[in-house]
Amino acid sequence: MLNWIAALAAVTEKATFLGTVRDGFLHGIVPSLPFLGVALVFLLISKLINDLLTPYRIDEEVTEKGNPALGIALAGYYVGIALAISGSFIGASRGFWQDMRDVALYSLAAIVLLNIARYINDYLILYRFRNTKEIISDRNIGTGAVVAGGYIATGLIVRASIAGEGGGWLSVLIFFLLGQAMLVLAGLWYQLITPYDVHEVIGERNNTAAGVAFGGFLFAVGYLVHQGMLGDFTGWSSDLAIFLLYVVCSFILLWIIRLITDLVFLTKARMSEEIADKANVAASLIAVSIYAASVFIIAHAV
Repeated sequence: MLNWIAALAAVTEKATFLGTVRDGFLHGIVPSLPFLGVALVFLLISKLINDLLTPYRIDEEVTEKGNPALGIALAGYYVGIALAISGSFIGASRGFWQDMRDVALYSLAAIVLLNIARYINDYLILYRFRNTKEIISDRNIGTGAVVAGGYIATGLIVRASIAGEGGGWLSVLIFFLLGQAMLVLAGLWYQLITPYDVHEVIGERNNTAAGVAFGGFLFAVGYLVHQGMLGDFTGWSSDLAIFLLYVVCSFILLWIIRLITDLVFLTKARMSEEIADKANVAASLIAVSIYAASVFIIAHAV
């Protein structure tokens, strides 16, 4: 009798589990498939637009020449596009067709903004040399890493400006421009708190490690500001105040983290010396991981 009851309970439990899986598939995954399809279409469109705007043939550089610098920059571009597009999925549903329209419009806006960010990155962040020459002619992996970090940081900022309710297109544009200004300031701030000439080390010495560390710093700043911007639009004064607060806090906290990283995490050498003088990519990856770990903890602890 007890065995029969136990068997019935097991069958009932299994049926309940299968029902939960079925409901999750039918009501969670299946309705999301059209939005995933739209997002993938716009990811492809972002590739075509990127191909049109570049003075070189991307497929040739990647497949025939195997250019690693361009590969890293493109990886950052696609991750940035995906992050920006994902912001359109955040918020209350307004009906299937309205949601599809919003995803399409915001995805197109994300592509336009990321391609504008390309020129800001080139002329205002790495302003002492041209990114195209460094990436294509010199195959400078460090420059590719900085460009990738800028794309990902921009994608995070666009994601936060699109997500939530209220504000509309004006708030998306304003916070994108503020985010780009913040990244330019972050580049200047990084030069101030770093004991070596960032542009010289990356541009003239083709130092991959220095570029990886700089790109990681840009990502870290972008992530913290993204967390501060997430949520519904509540008003210009309050949202701008929060944005500025997170910018200031991110600059100060990452300066402290950079000092600690430089002095503590390598017992026999300073991190900055390993990166600038020895082009030690392993050291730069440790620095980036510490930046990322720190901002993840800070962003979710506040």
